[in-house]
Amino acid sequence: MSGNGYRNNKSSFGIPPLYLYIAIGIAAVIVISIIGGLLSAGVQAYFAVAAGIMLVLANLRDLLRGVNSGIALMNTMIGAALIFFFLGSAFGWIWYIPALLLLVAAAPLGLRRRDVYNVYVDAARSMAVNIRRAVSGRTRLP
Repeated sequence: MSGNGYRNNKSSFGIPPLYLYIAIGIAAVIVISIIGGLLSAGVQAYFAVAAGIMLVLANLRDLLRGVNSGIALMNTMIGAALIFFFLGSAFGWIWYIPALLLLVAAAPLGLRRRDVYNVYVDAARSMAVNIRRAVSGRTRLP
């Protein structure tokens, strides 16, 4: 008790216990949600994530060295798409969007249309530069 007759309701961190209880409750809900998502993912999703990890790891060395970079890039993108498929089946449909985008971007490489892929990459770079300029305030938006 303090000198004015009121109890000090603060933890050793200076945070009221109610806020600590709320934070612990939110953390528990998040952990249970993650565990539930992992348990609800189907066997196919686990095979997909295993295949995706193997594709990414097997082709990453060639991709970084520049040897067969088109094939290595395609395989890495397909592996990443499989990993995002697993995330989509475990944690919600929003993860299917990057999986689909990676597959669409890998298609020209599989069809030996490197020039189409280069157009995709140039468009993505241009869009990233425009977004960076808009966020940093260098350009005015209409």
